[in-house]
Amino acid sequence: MKAAYRLTKNSHFSFTYKKGKYYACKNLVLVYVRTGCDNLKVGFSVSKKVGKSVVRNKIKRRIREAFAKHIPFLKQDYNYVFIARKAIINDDYKKISASVEYLLKKTSMFLRQ
Repeated sequence: MKAAYRLTKNSHFSFTYKKGKYYACKNLVLVYVRTGCDNLKVGFSVSKKVGKSVVRNKIKRRIREAFAKHIPFLKQDYNYVFIARKAIINDDYKKISASVEYLLKKTSMFLRQ
């Protein structure tokens, strides 16, 4: 995934958390908010409760890759933040990818349904 799509500033995360809508499944939470600008931004949050840094980074890589394949088909004027829950530790890439797709469909973020 290109760096241009990443949320980097704490203020952007805070804005998304405060103004956004939340949808959840067993292992992930998706927070999204409309920004008004024409570029999509996404951030990933994995708490220290989930595991040590190696585990957290592995989970972030998997979520990032699962999300990246959907970028061309999503509405572009939104910020997205994925928050990993503790249950994600036991999941493989297929389950994580299915969860990401489920949350995006649930929020109606795809251009064509």
